[in-house]
Amino acid sequence: MNIALLRRLRAADGDYIPLLDLDLDPLAARRDAEVLAGFGFKIEFHPTLGVAYRGPAPRLCPDQIEADLDVAHIGRRIAVWNRVTSTNDLAARAAASAANDGLVILAEEQTAGRGRRGHTWTAPANSSILLSVVLFPPSATCPTDATWLTALAAVAVAEVVEAATGLTAQIKWPNDVRINGRKISGMLVEHASGRGAVLGIGLNVHLERHHFPDELREVATSLTLLNPEGAPFDRSELARSLIQRLDAWYAACLNGRVNVLEHAWCQRLELLGHRVDVRLQSAEKNKPAQASQAPPSTDDGADANGRGLHIHTGILELTPPQLELALRLDDGGRLALHRRNIHAIARATNNPPFC
Repeated sequence: MNIALLRRLRAADGDYIPLLDLDLDPLAARRDAEVLAGFGFKIEFHPTLGVAYRGPAPRLCPDQIEADLDVAHIGRRIAVWNRVTSTNDLAARAAASAANDGLVILAEEQTAGRGRRGHTWTAPANSSILLSVVLFPPSATCPTDATWLTALAAVAVAEVVEAATGLTAQIKWPNDVRINGRKISGMLVEHASGRGAVLGIGLNVHLERHHFPDELREVATSLTLLNPEGAPFDRSELARSLIQRLDAWYAACLNGRVNVLEHAWCQRLELLGHRVDVRLQSAEKNKPAQASQAPPSTDDGADANGRGLHIHTGILELTPPQLELALRLDDGGRLALHRRNIHAIARATNNPPFC
């Protein structure tokens, strides 16, 4: 597929370009333009004015995503599927071999997509960015837990959404990207065999309100809903941009600059500076969390794994220079929050709606 021709037509902003001006034999230029149209790109032909670009293809275009991608690690290999159970499932199988390090898997549709704590992720075919990455982070330069990969994905998605909409994207701990208080993206990191990890991302693009389940219509959004009068978004360009940003942040972390990622993550943290309820889980089954040695907390039962849960209330803050989360308590004390022990964070209420 002639991606250089596609880019030339896109750059014309809807104007016709005569076939003689396309630096190709006119017959070859028309043939290549017809190939683009056959794939699904909206290409308009005029007998005298030439050819014009009218819109993106409804399906993901591997050639468009891969052309001159210029990545160091994530996205050196890309696989695009029509229909899968879950891109994370495919990535987990691929993680059986370290040779697949950096492999990106994209799908048009998932039949068993999932989110954090067993939640399902549903989206019509050809409506979203459904992406997973196979990674083998080196333990010598990267943190030992997976929270930094969630932060990496959240920051990269926030940058893509902001570039596409011009709106400010915020991160709701731990794995939601939101615009104007509505979720537009989520991510899920899962351990694979050995040192491997799978980073999964779902980004709502062409979803309308009726596509969301009833319980999500008032709390979720999409790029289309944020820009109802605008031109359709090109999902291939969005996927391409997301892969590039993921790769750039991953390279920064491999080079020992995890603190730069932490700073970018903290800048977008939605509840920073607000009074919140933090539900902590103990590190061992049915034993108090380490943090609960500070002022008394509310006992909130146990999580799905039987670990004790405790609620603490205070102002969510950061502890420099590592930018670790902490609570400023009502008595003036501070409670360090270890992210691996945080079960949920919500605005402080008498009966907080954890989700």
